[in-house]
Amino acid sequence: MALSISAQVYLPKKAYMHLTGRIDSDQEITLNLVKVNDSLYADLVFIGKTCNNAVLSGNVDEAGNFTMSNPFCDTGMVFKGRFITRQSISGSYESLDGIENYPIVMVESYPEGSIPLLTYYHKFTRNLVDTPSSPKAEISLCLIIPGESSNPILSDTIRKSMISGFTLDQYREKDPDKAISTIQQRFINNYLSSNKSLYETMPDARSLNWTLLKFMHILYNDNNLLSYYLLNYAYTGGAHGMETHDFTVVSIETGKTLLLNDIFIPGFEAQLTKFLTEKLKVMVGIKSTEKLSDNGFFVDDIAPNTNFYITSNGIGFVYNHYEIAPYVNGPTDIFLPFEEINNLLLEQGPASIFLKRR
Repeated sequence: MALSISAQVYLPKKAYMHLTGRIDSDQEITLNLVKVNDSLYADLVFIGKTCNNAVLSGNVDEAGNFTMSNPFCDTGMVFKGRFITRQSISGSYESLDGIENYPIVMVESYPEGSIPLLTYYHKFTRNLVDTPSSPKAEISLCLIIPGESSNPILSDTIRKSMISGFTLDQYREKDPDKAISTIQQRFINNYLSSNKSLYETMPDARSLNWTLLKFMHILYNDNNLLSYYLLNYAYTGGAHGMETHDFTVVSIETGKTLLLNDIFIPGFEAQLTKFLTEKLKVMVGIKSTEKLSDNGFFVDDIAPNTNFYITSNGIGFVYNHYEIAPYVNGPTDIFLPFEEINNLLLEQGPASIFLKRR
């Protein structure tokens, strides 16, 4: 498939796009794509598959040609293509060995039950002292919130919730630019107060570099549900930085942040713990009779936490570094298809639109 185009396509510097389409005219997919200057990152959801989503990142040139792949490892899908127009892309899903190649065409759309969103991006660098060679703090922030809508009260409720989650406290600033500025100032103030005096005695200490990354990802934006997560990474010295993935599910109909009690029947905890524990053992290749604690985990039973997401295929629970396993294990994402937990779902809950009781 040729990726060159004869005419340059105008693309905004910052944008969120909700794209829908198919792979090889068969597999339905949605792509929640974020563009920041010449960088792209996206969450791809395969509709109807239990292996339901993939994270992608890459770059786009001035002509609209792009390549995206898994940002965390060298394996996984590669998505190459081009922007045909501001609202449509064409490309191919390719395996790393180049053997598999499936055409993809996607169009930006916001059907009933989804919402348009705005992107706010800021990057900033501050040297510790006024010399170019001194250690520095680097900050990159990307916030995504609803724009204007026919229901301003609902949009404002969701906007406040997303800004509050982005700042990781109860800060209630409604202006996204001011919220971003506040995060930056807090980080820089902390950086300077923690390191200036130390640098005076250790001017060659390169470990005094700090980094803060906050990128909001939209995982699902359909059927009156908005699943998003904040990828938060901070390095403030030491052996490694700390990364978290913090998920939130919001009802687009009410603006309410959903809790587990909104999704599951009363008394769901014990059975859901059993499902999660069994699923994790299958994921990591542990026999059902073995204990997780004998295989590197901190616990034997995986209880549901509040860090979950929903797509049309099921519900996933994410456990960050150190929560159930050592840092080297990374985050643990346990996904349960709705079909496997049908008996635990509220009949009139958010999942009822995806799967009716038999």
